[in-house]
Amino acid sequence: MAKTLKIFLVFVLLVSLTVVIWGCFFTKPEDTTKIANYTQLDSAPLVPISPLSRETLNCQSFIGNQLTSVDGGIYTNYQNTEQTGDLSTGHEILSESMGLLLEYARLTGDQRLFIETTDYIEDHLIVDDILLWRIVENSDPITDVSATIDDLRIYQTLTMAKEQWPLNVSGTKIFETLENQLPTRGFQSGYLVNYYSAASPTQDKTVEVAYINLSAIQTLTAEKPEIAAAVTTNQQILLGSFISETLPLHHKSYDPQKRSYTDADGKINILDSLMVIQNLAQAGIYSPQSIDWLEEKIASGTLYSYYDPHTGAALDTQESSAAYGIAAQIGAMLGNEFLTGNALTQLKKHQNADSQSPFYGGFGYNNNAYSYDNLQALLGLVYNK
Repeated sequence: MAKTLKIFLVFVLLVSLTVVIWGCFFTKPEDTTKIANYTQLDSAPLVPISPLSRETLNCQSFIGNQLTSVDGGIYTNYQNTEQTGDLSTGHEILSESMGLLLEYARLTGDQRLFIETTDYIEDHLIVDDILLWRIVENSDPITDVSATIDDLRIYQTLTMAKEQWPLNVSGTKIFETLENQLPTRGFQSGYLVNYYSAASPTQDKTVEVAYINLSAIQTLTAEKPEIAAAVTTNQQILLGSFISETLPLHHKSYDPQKRSYTDADGKINILDSLMVIQNLAQAGIYSPQSIDWLEEKIASGTLYSYYDPHTGAALDTQESSAAYGIAAQIGAMLGNEFLTGNALTQLKKHQNADSQSPFYGGFGYNNNAYSYDNLQALLGLVYNK
């Protein structure tokens, strides 16, 4: 009897150790949300201004005339550096850019632009049922992977567009492709992966917090309930990424095995944090601390690119048109006219007003302009009065 009891106790101990060890590798982030007073949205979002302002139309014209290929793809850079390294450069086309343009078309009710954009995505970006995150037009594929941040944005935009008008053939094809691919390839042990391909399983070790488009994942889960647990997992990562009251922004990456957050080069990139705040706002969640901080920095024109996560001090004095554009969108999602109005005031200070310049209406510096800056600015400008 004593021997049997001993064997049983050893078995229980081994099981307990296995659970603990497994939990160390696959566990939810620690509950750090207590330092952030998250609030559920209770005000109505702002609607785009109609008709569109001169600044909005000028920015759209700049993108269409100076950053768009003959086929309709948005170039990453105004300058064509003709390099294809690990980072996108020159006249490459990104799914990010096409997704942002698609969002603009839906937001402004431009069905013709919407159809042209979905046609381009189907014709140029979908290869072997994968929506490639970067291409060079009329060239062999330079990658075989899809970026979940772009896939979720496009999927969400298509879902919302279905409430405005029937999806065209290409829109339907893209929607069905993403709805089938994302549940099976876009998550690993419940965590959103950064990239995936058709050829090999994903082995991401960290989750990019800015990639977590929570409302899109919720929408996807309504159609694919088998990934329901991923909503809770990824929402906890989003909420837990809050840094501190000193710097009410968000960490960049989460490591599920270490249960910890990290930041590239030990500093906070404002664009990463703004995308997290935007992801939360889209899901009807926000931190008043973060919004108060944003309001103060934007009203004073001191929203800079990098911050020290420990002291909260700015590490540079560089401003970003994309940052002001995203901030304007966040304000619109929260129904916060003060935030949106001030963000647009700062944004328009950076818009090229020289009608003789090739950059007229756009946002650029050092004789170059970038698709991300201009498209995020464009999406903010739709709320410009």
